[in-house]
Amino acid sequence: MFKSEKLVRITIQVPEEFISAATGVLARFKLLHLIRIDQTHLGRLGYVAESDDRLTEDYERVLSEIQPLLDSLGICPDDSALPEPVIPEKEIFRITERLVEIQGTIGTILRDFGAVEQRIGHTRAMMEKLELLPADLDLTRLSQCTFVNWTIGLISSGGVDRLEESLSRVHHAVVELGHIPDWTIILVFGLKPDWPTFEQALKGALLEPVRFSDDTSGTVAEIISELKSQLAVLSDQRQALFEQRTDIQRRFEQDLSILRSKTISARQILAARRLFGKVDHSFLISGWIPERLFDTLSQELATVTGGNALIEKVNPEDLREVREGIVNIPILFNNPMLISPFEKLTSLYGTPSYGEIEPTVFFALSFLLLFGMMFGDVGQGGVLFLAGYLIFRRIYRYMDYGVILMECGFFSAAFGFLYGSVFGLETLLPALWFRPMENITYFVKVTLVMGAGLLSLGMILNFINALRLMEYDKLFSGGGLAGAMLYWMTAGLGMKYMLTGRVAPGELTALGWAAGILLGVMVLHRPIYRLVIRRDSPVQIIRQTGFVAELMESVIEVLDDIIRFTANTVSFIRVAAFALSHAALFIAVFSVADIVSHEKSGAFSYWIVVVIGNIVIILLEGLVVSIQTIRLEYYEFYGKFFRGGGERFKPFGEADRGSETGKT
Repeated sequence: MFKSEKLVRITIQVPEEFISAATGVLARFKLLHLIRIDQTHLGRLGYVAESDDRLTEDYERVLSEIQPLLDSLGICPDDSALPEPVIPEKEIFRITERLVEIQGTIGTILRDFGAVEQRIGHTRAMMEKLELLPADLDLTRLSQCTFVNWTIGLISSGGVDRLEESLSRVHHAVVELGHIPDWTIILVFGLKPDWPTFEQALKGALLEPVRFSDDTSGTVAEIISELKSQLAVLSDQRQALFEQRTDIQRRFEQDLSILRSKTISARQILAARRLFGKVDHSFLISGWIPERLFDTLSQELATVTGGNALIEKVNPEDLREVREGIVNIPILFNNPMLISPFEKLTSLYGTPSYGEIEPTVFFALSFLLLFGMMFGDVGQGGVLFLAGYLIFRRIYRYMDYGVILMECGFFSAAFGFLYGSVFGLETLLPALWFRPMENITYFVKVTLVMGAGLLSLGMILNFINALRLMEYDKLFSGGGLAGAMLYWMTAGLGMKYMLTGRVAPGELTALGWAAGILLGVMVLHRPIYRLVIRRDSPVQIIRQTGFVAELMESVIEVLDDIIRFTANTVSFIRVAAFALSHAALFIAVFSVADIVSHEKSGAFSYWIVVVIGNIVIILLEGLVVSIQTIRLEYYEFYGKFFRGGGERFKPFGEADRGSETGKT
């Protein structure tokens, strides 16, 4: 949980006749990060496999035909694993043949169903337009006009005068047939020779025309009656076709899902083969896999190839390219379900390098703590939890965000109990800790202490990362152990002053001496490291960079670190500020509710305002608090220890999406 999954690099050699079966095993395993052979020493020797682009195009075409059928039938495909591996060269004929059979059976029904749906929509749209017109309006008489053209349409209520003004130089007539909110229904007449002028004027007035088919005749009431009869017939046809559609959905749901799964699997296999190598009659596959899965993968490959597959694993530490920093080992996160959704937020900042601490668990816990402190309310926390649960259960695509929302709701409710707040009401529950608006100074002190604690955690993680990555020179820098010791001594005296109001002169003297020594170490840490650890010649150091220039650079870095530590600590006061603004918004909502209830003389209006106010606070304040929490995490916390520069682990099947790294 505190480090990424342990990976090993594997190289697999598979005889050509078993490559499809072997690739099928890799596709089922998923947790294989492929390396492009053409970017390895084997690729440079010319052992690069040829890809069958035509076969890939065939599978793309088949998938483009299967997906519309699934959508038309309302089938949600089952992506469960296939019982046997897919061999792309053989499977394409079976898939195509079965797809043609299904299309021949259901194609006519789907086309007829779509045509009836379209006619029903067109008929209803026509009825909606006709219902806006007077029932006794005779369209037959209008169509018999010889010397004039006419049009019916909707225009904004203020646009009639503008239209009249635009047509003032030609003979015209504008008849208002009716009104609906913000719109006027008009009938416009004009001489046929002048009609181009009318079309330009109507377009400029933003008229929305009501169009009729050429065979439309009779009064509006008669046409509507006829359309209703047509709609009843079409509805019966639609019901009959719907029953047939439901029947074929049940008959072909499993077949179409299997065809889709086979097509996607074959496409993934063909895409993955672009990364393979080939020597004589054997394929070469290279990639990263979790060490715990190596034995299982070896056994399955041996089973499907009859023991003809050779597989070799190498630990990252044994690769020269890894030691020299040429190769990035991909990062596979390894977090429990309640923590793993926060990996998305960690990845937004960057991907940790393979050797450093995986920070997601620290991010998750501190994020929830900060959010809860700034958004503490039992009722609103419950609303967030319920919203997250609905997303988690109903919208699979955003399930991770549903988990985050549930956890934020839980912590918000927990701090709501500590603050004694339920939808802003502070009379229902006692405060188990304190009420923010009544203890502002105390709250500011709490946030400063919490900020110092979170920054200290970042420094400890930085110290661990420096040891893991053997960056020993950074232990003496302002961001390393020396800077941390100075920060802890200063923060300790600051906390003592906040709690007791006094600091002993001897303690200040000791801090001064310690600060002088530590500042000297931080300024001189590069020469000290080179002299003591690397034993480079001081004369050579001076010749290469210039001692004065290097000293000035160290002084500037130390000053920057001191200012940054101070600013980072003070920045956590925003936690108290946003918690207080959250409480202040409740006060504003209740004040407005009191005013409205006195004017309307009723409790109903009071609670309506309170409900609306809570909704606004949840949406607005929830978004603002989330942004501020992420800002504190990224700039104040992650900035203390996060190295980044790692490569995201791409499971098998994602190899064709974007460029591949992890090169040797």
